[in-house]
Amino acid sequence: MKDIRYIIADNVRLYRKQRNLTQLGLAERADLSVDSIKRVECGSRTMSLENFMRIADALNVPVSYLLYESLNKIPVTERIQNVLNGKSEKQQEYLVHMLEEMAGELSKLS
Repeated sequence: MKDIRYIIADNVRLYRKQRNLTQLGLAERADLSVDSIKRVECGSRTMSLENFMRIADALNVPVSYLLYESLNKIPVTERIQNVLNGKSEKQQEYLVHMLEEMAGELSKLS
């Protein structure tokens, strides 16, 4: 298994680039120094939980998304919860209804 520092480094870089942020932009959003972001992204720095959470918030991703080597290793329930987060109650109900309908159709195929 890859060292957790390098998993976090890769994920911070990945999500930062997906959001078209520079290291400076991420540092400003997370209220951290650019040097801190650089050290995190190269895996040479561990960080406090508070700073880890600042980075996740600045990237607008759940903290756990920075801990896994790939999205398919994130527990499915957590991925579903992330899809529901930030949605209105009506939108959440619609998404859950669609998931239930699709699950029902899948069981008919077995």
